[in-house]
Amino acid sequence: MDMVSETQVNGGAETGELPPALAERPAGLPPGTYALVGWDMDTTGRRLIDEICQIAAYAPKQTYSQYIMPYGDLNPGARRRHSVRVVTVGRYRMLKDTNTHKILKTKSEISALTEFLDWLEAARGDAGSVILIYHEPRRLSPTMLLEALTRYKLLDRFKSIVSGFTDSYALAADKCKSTVKSVSLRVLARVLLDADTLSVDSALDRATAAYKIVEHLAQGEQQEVGAGGEGAPPSAHMVETARAWARPVSTELDALATLKTLLERQNTFRPVFAPLLRTVRPQRKRVTALRRLLADAGLLYDQLKDAWQEQKIEGLEKQLAALSVTAKEEDIKELIEIFDCHFDPAKEPKGPKPRAPRNKNRAGGSAGEGEGDAGDGSTSDSAASSVHHSPTKTNNAEAAVGDTSQTVANPEPVAAN
Repeated sequence: MDMVSETQVNGGAETGELPPALAERPAGLPPGTYALVGWDMDTTGRRLIDEICQIAAYAPKQTYSQYIMPYGDLNPGARRRHSVRVVTVGRYRMLKDTNTHKILKTKSEISALTEFLDWLEAARGDAGSVILIYHEPRRLSPTMLLEALTRYKLLDRFKSIVSGFTDSYALAADKCKSTVKSVSLRVLARVLLDADTLSVDSALDRATAAYKIVEHLAQGEQQEVGAGGEGAPPSAHMVETARAWARPVSTELDALATLKTLLERQNTFRPVFAPLLRTVRPQRKRVTALRRLLADAGLLYDQLKDAWQEQKIEGLEKQLAALSVTAKEEDIKELIEIFDCHFDPAKEPKGPKPRAPRNKNRAGGSAGEGEGDAGDGSTSDSAASSVHHSPTKTNNAEAAVGDTSQTVANPEPVAAN
């Protein structure tokens, strides 16, 4: 994410990556007095309806970190990333650190968010408002935070404290593009900061690193990192850098609304893609990519259904011509085949065709590799088509707007604890 962890944002189609128009360099905030706070959080998954399980913040003179007891379980990917899981002890559900095997002290999500706003007010001090600094390629964390605040009717109070979000990932990508190949938090912590004393394992670690990366880049290459001393307030140049690279809260709320609309469009295609999303991982990623192409083009399931009923394949071709700007010809042909077979009861349903593996040496897969191995593109067509012969049921990843249709991702099934 990573905010919500670096590994979490790989594959934009699955994680709700914002459209290119929303991924441009930020316009910045108006001149004023701002307090800077590094911020990060961990969540139970990558959907808007997922919950926060830890929220943390860093300011030069104080820090904040609180674990949250979610109502649901963390999905397998989130458990691995955050090294926590929900366990049941007697009649009570608790959050456990899987590294230390200790039970963590938690609060409810609404209590932690309220306490976090109290902390931000104190951290603001005499400044006009706060800028939250985070590090993430896909801008997913701000939307998830704003959705959670909206859920508990805390958004208005948040907007009275926080003016915007500065993404240190975007700043580093601009400032360091000629010197480093990757601007992940772990790489930047090692290259720009003192890796021996600064880790990026916990939400608080990442919040601290994001703040210090902006601090370092604002100082410039000629100045020593931390020249102001540990605990010193941000320099005027750092504040100006964060202000210039910030997106207002209103911009992120617009992005959230756009993302919800996009994913609501995706959910209209549930009759076609829900069975396919229960296939092995390489095909699941392909399905989400195809579904995203349709949503980006503004298409809806009923449009394609009406077009097929009127003109069959020719009608589909006319509707999918809208994809020609953003999609490859093979993608369009594949979608036409999938929808034609879906609408025609005389034809066997088709799934996406497996993609050839990038590494030819792995084409056959090695012994011990699971079906869901992301690097293996050799899944057979029969494995995909067999899904269509099972009774159709709603997929969890499709049923949620609250993957940010309602979902930002397609989580793995969560085993009972």
